[in-house]
Amino acid sequence: MEDNKKLYVLAGYDEKTETYLSGIQNKLYEQGFVGTHTKNLPAHITLDSFPTEQEEELKALLHTVAEQTDAFEISFSHVGIFSGGYVLFLGPDTNRELLDLKESFGDSFDWAAHTTMLIDEPEVIARAMPEVIKEFQPFVGKVTSLHLYEFFPTRYITTVYLKDESVPGTIREMKKREIPECVDVIRKSFQTVADEFGFTEKNAPRFTAYATEEGRLAYQFFVEKRPMYVYSYHGKIVGYYSLALFEDGSAELNNLAVLPEYRHNGIGTKLLADCFEKTRKFGKDKLKIGIVEENKVLRSWYEKNGFVHVGTQKFAFFPFTCGYMEKDLI
Repeated sequence: MEDNKKLYVLAGYDEKTETYLSGIQNKLYEQGFVGTHTKNLPAHITLDSFPTEQEEELKALLHTVAEQTDAFEISFSHVGIFSGGYVLFLGPDTNRELLDLKESFGDSFDWAAHTTMLIDEPEVIARAMPEVIKEFQPFVGKVTSLHLYEFFPTRYITTVYLKDESVPGTIREMKKREIPECVDVIRKSFQTVADEFGFTEKNAPRFTAYATEEGRLAYQFFVEKRPMYVYSYHGKIVGYYSLALFEDGSAELNNLAVLPEYRHNGIGTKLLADCFEKTRKFGKDKLKIGIVEENKVLRSWYEKNGFVHVGTQKFAFFPFTCGYMEKDLI
């Protein structure tokens, strides 16, 4: 079995498209068409397969492709059967965006985009097809993500999201019961920085990825009364930030975080814009922030959003330089 294992890159859909496609498949299940395909996978288009030893390389590639690719619409227009009558599928029109996405992972010459509804014996497929035709109406869906799985047995590895400024979500005040979830968001978000620059719990125990714990956030929430805000997406907290307010008319932005798999969707920019608004409402005219000075990408992002670099400081307990930035909000 080990010799037959492979990694598969799948293109995934937004919630609306996922709901529609899985709804048709669930109708088949209700009517007794169980099939031999893997259950409980998100609706998808398989882009390519790879040897299992390429897992780390593929995870990096998924992030690179996601950073460079916008989410795009795709038209579903037909129901079909292939693979000798064993596979019943819904087929999208192959547009330029889909071909480009496929070409990021492999040649599209012999590739046919499809979302599988059922895999079974040809006689079962023949009976199921009219049921799918009855439920199906041509529609426009949206490709928004990339999944990486291993088969068989099934092992989920990761999901990354294509750039999509339309990702819905709500920025609101954090509730006290959400402290554990926010700790998880902060630690996972800052862990990518730790991994990039070689910080560990041993050489940087005070770094945010390691020092953030429930007691710390609870103290900031209940004792310091820090305003804390979350980005909620379909009931899941995927982003966070807090403010420390000072008597000198300034505020400090702390722990602006977005879960790695939800980055490059404009969530960080939305949180930062909300932070500017909230800081002004609290009557503060200057916003400060501390960063890892060596993180040039992050410094550039803050500079593009109006922050000015004002200095650095080196601490013995950090294996990096602390950089300081400010933004006037007058």
